[in-house]
Formats: sequence, C-alpha cells, structure tokens
Amino acid sequence: MAKENKPYSVPAIEKAIAILNGIAANGKMGIPDIHAELGIPKSTAFVILNTLEKHSLIEKLDDGKYALGHGVLSWGMNYYRQSDIKQVARPHLDKLVEGTPYTAHLAVLVSRQPVYIDKSEGSGFVRFATMAGQALPLHSSGVGKALAFGMSETELAQAIAAIPDLPEAERARTAESLAEDIRFIREHGYSIEDEQMEEGIRCIGAPVYGPSGSVVASVSLTALSKDLPAIKFQSVGERVRETAMRISAEMGFAQK
Repeated sequence: MAKENKPYSVPAIEKAIAILNGIAANGKMGIPDIHAELGIPKSTAFVILNTLEKHSLIEKLDDGKYALGHGVLSWGMNYYRQSDIKQVARPHLDKLVEGTPYTAHLAVLVSRQPVYIDKSEGSGFVRFATMAGQALPLHSSGVGKALAFGMSETELAQAIAAIPDLPEAERARTAESLAEDIRFIREHGYSIEDEQMEEGIRCIGAPVYGPSGSVVASVSLTALSKDLPAIKFQSVGERVRETAMRISAEMGFAQK
C-alpha cells in the first residue's frame, strides 16, 4: 500500500503567518486580540510578536498594539518590482510627461498605504524628491485617492482608523472628505490633490484596473501649482485618466 504524502507544516510559522494576516486585516492588534480572534495562547503570541518585531515585520504602537512594519513593505516592494505592471506602465508614464514640466508616478497599495513603485520625469527644471518605495497618505495624495476608489467601505474605515497622529475629531472629517473624492473619481475618472500634502504642489491621479476589474495601481502627474493651474485640471485629468486606462487595457482589463 502506497504511503500517503502529507504536506509538511511548521506550527510556529503557521501561527506567525496567522498573526501577520490578522494584523494586516485589522490594521493593528494587541496580544488579547490575537488570543481572542486567532486562538493563539498569549505566551506564544508574545514570543512570536517579539521575533517579528526584531525583524521589523511589525512595530509596537504607543497603545501597546502592533501594526505591520517596514519589513513587510520591503517584501511587498520586491514583489511589485518583479511584477508586470511596472514594465507595462513605464512607456505610458514617459509619454504622459514628454515635453512637460510634470513628473508621473506609478503607485500600488501596501498595507492600506499608497507606495510609489516608479516615476518618470518630464523636461522641467524642478525635480521632485520622490522615489520608489516611498509611502504616502491615502487621504491626501493623488495616487492615494485613486487607490481608495477601489477599496471597500470597511477597508477605507480601517485605513482611516490606522492613520497615525490624526486627532480623533479629524477622522470623521477625513472620512467625509475622502468619500467626496471617491464620488468625484466615479464621475470624472481622476482625482485632484490641490496642495493638501505640500504648499505649491498639485497632483492629479487615476486608478489602474486589473483583469477582474479591481483597482491594482494608480498613476499620477505631480507639478508645481504654477505649472498646473486649476483651469488645466480637466484637460490634464483627462490625459491622466486615458493613460491609466491604456495601462489597464494592457494589464487585461476589458472596459464595458
């Protein structure tokens, strides 16, 4: 009788993965949460959390709970560097900024935060100090708003709850403002960030869709306010939206 091949499994690694998945889904978790929701003994959770924190896969917050750390971001960046989207998007980013003083960015969502994975600079004298791997705020960046368009209400609520150093009274206003941005994207196909992150700088973004129709990335144009006056928002927004849709089509998205 043939011996049945059973899959090997390391219990400690299984628990560590469960904890990382739990923190990713909830935004942050404490040891009591991990014990209650995942059924992992508190003493075991403590040891695993210490090990994950040592390797920067999680970080301990001021309230004693844990959130994902920059080590996870590094893994995510390595994954996206190997994916097709960067290769697909780059020629379109180059064309978008050709002959302009603008800078184009490509971003993806990592742990509810937009992260740049590529950029293309136009012919302007100003060079923005942005780089691949840089994380941005979801609610106040052009690429972030475009990515938020593809998130569920639950995911948005969790993302807003996880924004650090945001006074509690501001969270409701932030959620309302982001909801307005999403409605604008639904109507126009692009987002506008009008000096929310930095005075004198504007950004217009648009979502990129994958084969299933879900938002997989976003593209944006960043410019000095003098080079992107409000009167140009519509025309430039249309160009960004069209660029995002061309990238989407190459990624396998079929617009209905």
